[in-house]
Amino acid sequence: MMENKNVLDDKFFARAGRHMTWCNIPVEPHYSPENIRHMDYRKDIGDPGEFPYTRGIFPDMYRGRLWTMRELVGFDSPKRTNERIKLQIEEGANALNLIGDIPAQTGIDSDHPMAEADVGAEGVPLCSVLDWDICMSDIDMERVSINFSNYISPLLACMFASAEEKGVDPKKLRGTFLNDTLAYLLTLYYPKMMDPFDIGRRMTVDTVLYCMDYAPRVYTLSTGPEGLREHGASAMQEIAFDFCIARYWFKEILKKGQDNVNIDQIAPKMGFTHRVGLDIFEEASKFRAARRVWANMLRDEFGTENPRSCTYKVYAITMGSQLQGKQIQNNLVRITCQTLAAVLGGVQGIHTMGYDEPVCLPTEESLRLALRTQQIICHETGVVNVADPLGGSYYVESLTNQIEREIVRIMDEYKDSIADKIVSGEIFQVLRQGAYKYQKEVEDASRSVVGVNCFKISEEEDRQAEVHRADPESVSEHLRNLKDLKRTRDQNRTAKNIEHIIRTCEDPAANIFPALLDAARARATVGEMMGAIRMGHGAEYDPFGQIAYPF
Repeated sequence: MMENKNVLDDKFFARAGRHMTWCNIPVEPHYSPENIRHMDYRKDIGDPGEFPYTRGIFPDMYRGRLWTMRELVGFDSPKRTNERIKLQIEEGANALNLIGDIPAQTGIDSDHPMAEADVGAEGVPLCSVLDWDICMSDIDMERVSINFSNYISPLLACMFASAEEKGVDPKKLRGTFLNDTLAYLLTLYYPKMMDPFDIGRRMTVDTVLYCMDYAPRVYTLSTGPEGLREHGASAMQEIAFDFCIARYWFKEILKKGQDNVNIDQIAPKMGFTHRVGLDIFEEASKFRAARRVWANMLRDEFGTENPRSCTYKVYAITMGSQLQGKQIQNNLVRITCQTLAAVLGGVQGIHTMGYDEPVCLPTEESLRLALRTQQIICHETGVVNVADPLGGSYYVESLTNQIEREIVRIMDEYKDSIADKIVSGEIFQVLRQGAYKYQKEVEDASRSVVGVNCFKISEEEDRQAEVHRADPESVSEHLRNLKDLKRTRDQNRTAKNIEHIIRTCEDPAANIFPALLDAARARATVGEMMGAIRMGHGAEYDPFGQIAYPF
């Protein structure tokens, strides 16, 4: 009886085990005006829509325009992905988040020997204009904003060529293309594809410069890969490293563009893809601090106060690494907290993970629930009625200041060497240390994870989720289409355009993107174009050394 009483007492008088944020910032028992006594409202915070944009980039925020609801889509084949895109639109998605499979992300075709096990497994296989035609069949590309989560310029060239053939004016296309080849090195796809890094630098810079006029409504540079936060970066490191990367790209683009380009042509089309975690106040404060740091950097270092340049525009993705395979339905609560944090932080777009993220790509059920999470927060909670509803909280303002200081400190350490430290692997080691520290905290239970190291149930009680599995016939159909494309195209025309890519790459002053567009129109594949870019920079055609130059 006494033992039961002690157990009940422990539960009744239970306390939180950690008095710090998710990223280990110590938290006081309460906050007061004393914590923010040195702040000047107009200088440090400002109204929403006013410099330094701490409270949001628009005066009325979600009262004027809601965030875009972009759920991840891409699996099996272009045909199956097209079916899922249509389902998303029917369920209320107002934008797309399209992701290629690992071979596409790597820059090889689906028929490459190294691609065999990965075709359609974790994204849509996209090898050519034909695949884009199928993937976007019956989709109005002028009306739907597409976030294309890929780093390889030939993929974007194929999308543009497909749109042209459908009669779509590229100037009317809207969306975002990651195109951050520095970030590519942190994704673990295949860094050797960008070795030497001149290959990646050339693709990123030339794509941005060419698309300023060719596709001016497309954000052709968006940094913030899954390689940072999901692989161990803290909230502060995530923002600091990505701002250093953005700064690097600005300087490289301005250097090649010379007198023909200024910062106000580049910065307004710079977007960020950042993760949002479970710590609601820390994540909301992170986005508030990021807006302030970005605005100050653009003004103080790049000499602009253009609001379109100084506003930090972010698409938030709920953190998949915080979701658990144990008691998997608990993830519905986790993604709700993450999504709420993003909304309170004033982001411009949200991708809510499916609750089954730890085990598979989203099923139709988990996709629907992910969308409904955003829709319920939007339409039933009232949080969208006021811009920056957490603004003025002593805790949130103090936490925003702490996060801002740490972001600036990290940036000062890395801003002039970020590219070298990524290429050398140093940044990846920083991420590994963060991931190891977190895992150790979970294993020794100093950090509680419900269903994993506390409040556990037996394996028999733990209800498993339905698992999405790739459809072998859909993959086979895609491979047949690729084979037919290579067999029936005008081989001389294709070869001529591939050779043109190689020659263009050999001239450092030339822009390679027009050559990529011409090759895509000539039915060259992504792998062939990527191989040509490598050859034009003195590397072998296939970084895996398994296939020869085919022309």
